[in-house]
Parts: sequence; C-alpha cells; structure tokens
Amino acid sequence: MNTRRIWELMARKLANEATAEELQELSALFRDNPDTELPAGLVDELWQKTTAAASEESAIAAHDRHINRMQAMGIPIGQTLTETPTPLTAIRSRRPYLWAAAISTGVLLCMAAWWWTSSKKNNNAIASEVTTRNGSRTSIQLADGTRVWLNAGSKLSYSKDFGKNDRSVTLSGEAFFDVAKQADHPFVIHTETMDIRVLGTSFNVRSYPEDKTTEASLITGSIEAIVKHNATRIILKPSEKIVVMNPLPAIARSAKTQTAKEETTVTLSHVSYYAAQTTAITETSWMENKLVFKDESFTELAQQMERFFGVRVQFDNPQLQQLRFTGIFEQETVQQALSALQLTAAFRYEIQHDTIIIH
Repeated sequence: MNTRRIWELMARKLANEATAEELQELSALFRDNPDTELPAGLVDELWQKTTAAASEESAIAAHDRHINRMQAMGIPIGQTLTETPTPLTAIRSRRPYLWAAAISTGVLLCMAAWWWTSSKKNNNAIASEVTTRNGSRTSIQLADGTRVWLNAGSKLSYSKDFGKNDRSVTLSGEAFFDVAKQADHPFVIHTETMDIRVLGTSFNVRSYPEDKTTEASLITGSIEAIVKHNATRIILKPSEKIVVMNPLPAIARSAKTQTAKEETTVTLSHVSYYAAQTTAITETSWMENKLVFKDESFTELAQQMERFFGVRVQFDNPQLQQLRFTGIFEQETVQQALSALQLTAAFRYEIQHDTIIIH
C-alpha cells in the first residue's frame, strides 16, 4: 500500500500537481520506506532530463520558424544559407537531446515496469497480514495447524503458500506460538534482528521496533535462534530465553563516539516468574491479560502501558522517566494503574482524550 501511494505522489510531483501537504507526505513515506527512495530519485532525475530536452527542442524549433519568417520578408539576418549551413548545424544540435529524451523515456518505462513487477511479486509474497491495535489482542490458527496469539500493537504476515512448502512468517511486535509439528518443514519466524527456526514447540517472541531488544522465550520443545548481524546460532532449551540488542536509530548511532563501549549484543538467560507457581512466567503474562513489570524505568513501563491500555503517554518532566517500578496490573483501569504507581513515586498526571501527560 505504501509503495503504491509513493508512486502516485511521485506522478503528481513530476506533473507539478502535488500540493505542499502531498510533498510532505511523500518525504515521510521515503523515510519509512528507504528502499524506494533510490528508484524514485532516478525517475525524478531522468524526468527532468527529458523535460529539459523537450524544452530545448521547442526553443530551437521556434528559432528556426523566426529565421524563416525574417527571410521570407526580406529582412537581412547577417548570414545566408550559402555562407554557413545554420539549419544543418541546428539539426545536429537537436539530435543529442532527442536521443537523451528517447533514452530517458525508455528508462522511465523500464522503471515503471520494474515497479509493477516488484509490486506484483510483493503482493504474491505477502498475501495475508494480521494486525492488532494498542489495547487489543487476538489469536489465529494458521493453515498448518499452528496457533498464534498476537499481543497489542503487533503485525504477523505470511505468504499465500504458507502451509504447503513454506512455513515462514514475519513478526513485528509480540506473539506466542504453539507450532504444529512437521519434521520435513521447519517453522521459521523472521524478525528485524534474528530468525527463529523450530520443528514443533511453544514459545514467545517479542520484537517491537521501538524497544531496545528483541527476545525469544522457550516454554516447551526446542528452537534455534539465528542472530542476523553476525550469524550466531543458539539452541534454546525449555525455560531459556535469548535477548538481542536492536540496532540503534541512525541519529543515535551518529551520536555515539567511536570510543564508547559497545553494549552486549546477545545474552542468554532464563525466563522469570512473577509468582511462586512455575506457570507464572513473566514473558507470557500478557496472554492472561496481565501487565507484569520488574524494576523497569518509567519510560519502559510507559511503552508497555500504551500497548496494554491503548493510550499515549507523554512526559512533561524528563527526570520522571528514570523512576523505576515493580508490579502487576490485571483488571485495573489506566487511572487505577497510575494511582497505584503514585503510591511509590511522586508525580502528577492529567488525561486529555487518549493521551496521558506525566508531570
């Protein structure tokens, strides 16, 4: 959908029909879809060359018509055709522009064909997509019998051929998988920082783009996690989890000095429990409609509250972001949850529609 909208806006831009709002929308789409910026830039550049060639051709034709009219009226123009073959020179000067225009037009058509083919391939590759908004959760059963529970603010996508020879999905957000066993066709989950390969098991994957880490927690069976940036392969056992640092945004990367110590990229640990029972696993508590947090900063907790309650949280005082909390929310409203937090930390809040401002 974004790709189609980008090319619609590019067409309006090249035709000088795009409004200021549409140009701003196009810039935002390029930021969110960097892979499309290069081909769009090439089309823009080639279009400008074609337009310039057409303008030059029109100017030369107008000049020739003016000279012919002057000669017909007997007006001296300083040189005759026998002295200097001016029209012949003009014809030679036009050919490079006409040639460039033809090449540019051909390339534009090739680019359009490339985009059309690419978009058709993408449509075929990703035929199904399941999404959840903040404050909502859902569960689905895939064609191979695998059951997936999708947490708030998440997206799961897979191809139309899923369940035949292909058992791979792409996850952005958090999901719990109960994978159907098929020894000949491994089940693969793709996230931004790692891939997870399984045969038949149950586990939780958390991969929100705005979080600092991506993690996979194994409940039963066995899974293999492949970290993308260094191809590290780790086999997990039940009750183990792998945590991988997400790549920093471009601005944050440029702000870091070369001498700064790099954080540990991959860590292996055990799942945590929020109660004495072995089934009270923190990593899967969201499936029981519980928000469990342990020694987390107010910033991290605010992100979880946004997904859990379907609200937005803003901080008026940056120092409050460093407050740390431990607790469990289950049946509380967002107002009750904030009032409970106020018992252990000094802060105020106000609610404006679906936005909570922390003072």
